[in-house]
Amino acid sequence: MESLFVGQHEHALDAKGRIVLPAGFRSAFEPSGYLIKQSEGCLALMTPDRFDEIATQMSERSASGGPPGRAAKRSFGAGAARVLPDKQGRIAIPEELRRFAGLQRDCVVIGAIDEVEIWDSGRWQDMNAQGESLLAAPESGSTVSSQADHAAASEIS
Repeated sequence: MESLFVGQHEHALDAKGRIVLPAGFRSAFEPSGYLIKQSEGCLALMTPDRFDEIATQMSERSASGGPPGRAAKRSFGAGAARVLPDKQGRIAIPEELRRFAGLQRDCVVIGAIDEVEIWDSGRWQDMNAQGESLLAAPESGSTVSSQADHAAASEIS
């Protein structure tokens, strides 16, 4: 994996619709990155390589998927934006993408392993509570929480 993104950072949009990227994330987006809409109601910021992977998959699906595949490819391309961080590490989020994600002022920028997500603070609280309950639920059979528990136990020993 090219870049690994972790952590949660609270930031505010400025009057021009810009948000500061956490310092630890910035180098992965030099000279640029791509913002796309995520189905959960947030935005995903991807490195050019990650975006190229997904765009290639969309193109392949479009070639073999007929009109539905082409429609998905069009929507994906139309809803994406190339962003260029400025010297202060800010990216400008286009108005249409801010509207889609409900971004007004208070935002949360999270590392989602292979991409960065930008959430409205209220939406993030709801989504994070749901995710934490899934990690904590033993009946979910989650191997993620089992692996994390095992790793934590190994560090203690």
